Amino acid sequence: MRSGFVTIVGRPNVGKSTLLNKVLGTKVTITSDKPQTTRTRIMGALTRPDAQIVFVDTPGIHKPRTLMGERANERALATLREVDVVCMLVEANAPIGRGDRYVAERVQTSGTPRVLVVNKVDLASKDDVLAHLVTASAALGEFDAYVPL
Repeated sequence: MRSGFVTIVGRPNVGKSTLLNKVLGTKVTITSDKPQTTRTRIMGALTRPDAQIVFVDTPGIHKPRTLMGERANERALATLREVDVVCMLVEANAPIGRGDRYVAERVQTSGTPRVLVVNKVDLASKDDVLAHLVTASAALGEFDAYVPL
């Protein structure tokens, strides 16, 4: 039996909580179109005959305007060094922005193996998804794997 921890990070509303719910096959975290619905770390375990993976859903990393926002960022960023793999989500239907670059810098310096997940590919054409993967790779640094989702 193999086991490990995976954190899911990214800007607000890129689909972190939705991804966790889909991977686990059940609703363990709230999903909403409103930013900052997730305010604390939420864990969910995927158990298979050969492995168990504990996923950690985090608050969206953003430019904080309040003390609560600062604390949410601290909680999300703390997971980067506490897990075995970091999954960073970006949206396929939105350009790579300063917020994505900020998150990527933290992910890159964590020293933890990292996966870039380009989420919401159903909202973009195949050519746009491919171009986005190339752009994201150049703008956000090296990742160990790239996954369109």
